[in-house]
Amino acid sequence: MEPIGLTLQQARQKRRLKLKTISKKTKISIRYLKALEAEDWDVFPAPAYTQGFLRSYANFLNLDSDELVREYKKYLETTTKVPVAERLIPKRIRPKRLAILPVAISIIVLIVWGGWFLFFRPSSPPVVEVIEEEKAPLTLKAIALEEVWVSITVDEREEIQELLKAGDEKTWEAENKLEIRVGNAGGIELELNGEPLGSPGERGQVVTKTFVREKEE
Repeated sequence: MEPIGLTLQQARQKRRLKLKTISKKTKISIRYLKALEAEDWDVFPAPAYTQGFLRSYANFLNLDSDELVREYKKYLETTTKVPVAERLIPKRIRPKRLAILPVAISIIVLIVWGGWFLFFRPSSPPVVEVIEEEKAPLTLKAIALEEVWVSITVDEREEIQELLKAGDEKTWEAENKLEIRVGNAGGIELELNGEPLGSPGERGQVVTKTFVREKEE
């Protein structure tokens, strides 16, 4: 099979389409479209984003999106990854900097452990208690990895329905309670007050999550 980027570029040029036109149709930024055609994977924040954008772009060009995503996953498997700790330590380290290495390694361990916990934790209850010292609003941010339908209820009053495309980002705020119903739980990632929660469920799964402020005693 030809390289992923070349396959996308040739299909686009064959249909005489401009990146600007495709960006408007797919809601994928021109920057990411160029990165896909150039196979510049470092531009994307995470492999999940890359796969979502790649699938959407391929589907728009009537290409076999599953095959292209499989090729991308093969690339991930064959790419030699240097351990994070090793990348952070220069080849030549000045003696006075040796003292900060234990602190840096501890931070790395905490980050890796936190990511493992978020990814492999068991399903959480539908209600999440949020503890805050100040009366700041509840802020829920959604990042679409692929097309997904969501329904948002703010403080049990206002209901908002959205159809998000891959790459779309939406933010909602509430004083005390936010409820989100997702039609494709694996195609979206959530952040609550700046804290990443990951995907609320599996691809194609319908999931409802409720976030409330903890009541003061």
